[in-house]
Amino acid sequence: MAYETIEVKPLAGALGAEVGGVKLTKVQDNRTWDEINRAFLDHKVLVFRDQGLSPDDIMAVGGRFGEPTYYPFVTGMEGYPYIFEVIKEPSETRNFGGGWHSDTTYLQKPPLATLLYAVETPNAGGDTVFANTTAAYDALSDGMKTLIAPLKGIYSAGLKRSGGRANIHRQVGAMKIQNAEQADTYEAIHPIARTHPGTGRKALYVSKGHTIRIEGMTEDESRPLIDYLADHSTRLEFTCRVRWEPGTLTVWDNRCTQHNAINDYHGQRRRMRRLTVGAQVPA
Repeated sequence: MAYETIEVKPLAGALGAEVGGVKLTKVQDNRTWDEINRAFLDHKVLVFRDQGLSPDDIMAVGGRFGEPTYYPFVTGMEGYPYIFEVIKEPSETRNFGGGWHSDTTYLQKPPLATLLYAVETPNAGGDTVFANTTAAYDALSDGMKTLIAPLKGIYSAGLKRSGGRANIHRQVGAMKIQNAEQADTYEAIHPIARTHPGTGRKALYVSKGHTIRIEGMTEDESRPLIDYLADHSTRLEFTCRVRWEPGTLTVWDNRCTQHNAINDYHGQRRRMRRLTVGAQVPA
């Protein structure tokens, strides 16, 4: 079905689209928002250029996708507790959000969508790569689909395989980190293959960072299957790449995508604002 109120240009064959012909702060009619939400389900990652959004605007746009949710490990902006700034200073070498993942899968109700708005960007680099985990599920053999159908994963915020969240967050000094020492207490159980409530389609829900084991198995027993599914989910043919510039807003669907912030801009500053919305129990 064609779009009538917005322009939608796909970023890649697998997922992602740039949405043109719209200033989000000026959209008042439900018809345009209905088309934006349809594009969100169709393409999973939406990029809006030249938006000029204040924190109030980000909250208003996010509200069109769901209720705001807190992020446990970074303090929100003053007056905007749901929005926090993602900053990497020129002197830092570690970035925030590097490594393939879906946001906060260790919560009982992870957010359905993330909004990320660019305030300052490097001259080159600092892109984000996204993967379509619905396409990854569809590409599995029937035997593998049958194998994983009943499986549930244990998801942890601890980032144990990367040296621990507290250790990682000590290396992103420009950000207002909180509660990192309590990361291991954040755990949830979710299906390895979840069903998207908006489309009815299955998507893989596994990452090396957050999925620590499969329910009923040890970590050692679980790791080969977790690693296979995680690597499979992020094959190049399932991906798209978003290039940032100030004023760019990207909204992505955490229920059927993973993302990875590329850390290739040492010596330059990158400053973004992030909001997550729409807490849902994966099914």
